[in-house]
Amino acid sequence: MSDIERIEKAERLGRSRSRVFFVMAIVFFVGQLPYFSNPGATRDTSFRIGAWLILAILMLLLIATGGFLLRGRKVWDLLNDETSRTNLSASQAVGFWAAMIAALSLYVAAMFETVSLSAGVHIIVTAGVGSALLSFATRERRAHRIG
Repeated sequence: MSDIERIEKAERLGRSRSRVFFVMAIVFFVGQLPYFSNPGATRDTSFRIGAWLILAILMLLLIATGGFLLRGRKVWDLLNDETSRTNLSASQAVGFWAAMIAALSLYVAAMFETVSLSAGVHIIVTAGVGSALLSFATRERRAHRIG
């Protein structure tokens, strides 16, 4: 594969990666609606918690690596250029701050109403991971539009 072909492939993958991350963020957020719309007794089923846990771990891997695509090393290096690594780092920071704000909000909410540990963790992880995914997708989309 020539250098030009690698660059074109990395461009296509970068555009599709931003779309995939955006869709995954929406799926992750929308997937939480049934969990929070049900009363506590019916929402904590093993299947729901297991499915959410697997999805959360996969989303964490996506945001930690920028998308663990199985591509050649040269294409991977082109795909994860300096701009993309900066976008990923900034998005991870957004996720951290979203998780901290969610945690502090739960701390305050717990003063007025009982919040279970599992619900609290669910809210914190959803806020952090989902916002990081959404932030990365938005930043990458903007970079591909400009670049």
